[in-house]
Amino acid sequence: MVAVLAIAAVAFVLRGAFSSESSSEPLAGGTTTAGAPAGNAGFSVASAQSRKIPAGAQLIATAKHRSIRVYRFARAKRPRTLRQRVFNRQRIPLVFLVRSRKKGWVRVQLPTRPNLSSAWVRREDVGFSYTRMHVRISLGKHRLEVYDGGKLRLRTGIGVGKSVSPTPKGRYFMTDIVRPPDPKGFYGPYALGLSAHSNVYTTFEGGNGQVGIHGTNLPTAIGTDVSHGCVRVRNSVITRMARTLPLGTPVTIAA
Repeated sequence: MVAVLAIAAVAFVLRGAFSSESSSEPLAGGTTTAGAPAGNAGFSVASAQSRKIPAGAQLIATAKHRSIRVYRFARAKRPRTLRQRVFNRQRIPLVFLVRSRKKGWVRVQLPTRPNLSSAWVRREDVGFSYTRMHVRISLGKHRLEVYDGGKLRLRTGIGVGKSVSPTPKGRYFMTDIVRPPDPKGFYGPYALGLSAHSNVYTTFEGGNGQVGIHGTNLPTAIGTDVSHGCVRVRNSVITRMARTLPLGTPVTIAA
């Protein structure tokens, strides 16, 4: 069974838009959600410079163009170039978590190997947004929680990596939202790509060993160590997450 996200195999890309639903809705298997989270607010460069970020919010940087230069340190002479990926002739935005800022520069967490790596980008090359959403995953408890600020919005059981192919721990973020061609297939109706990569697989099923959260056609395996590194949730849960979480949402994976 394949569980490391093979992004190259999926077909349709979504933009990570928020749901406008507001009522409570039960999810399958006893999972419940206390209403859909509040929507993401646009964040201007001017307000980012003045540090007017709501308490508990995470600042997200999005590349303005199809490629962006990232620097090991500000003004480094040999920058690395990252480029948007293309799926089904649609481009995925390049998003980053903002770690710190200084005049003219932004230090960001990268969606690349090695896991949790960071670099500097020019402030003029990115736009800003923020989110109060945060996903927390407990591997030992086989549990995933979604928070809106400090409010718990969803709690559900999960399947995680086996001991020979563990789900990597750390603080990551959502990089893409994709819709597999078969909503009843292995990945379910949606797969949420993360900035995390497998520590075991450098390549997998045509992809680069990227780890994700996705649905499943084997819900009986929820609550077990079953995957090659990805996190599996019920299809109703991944649908809810795909409709309410923006690209850049922080995802903390703990023991």
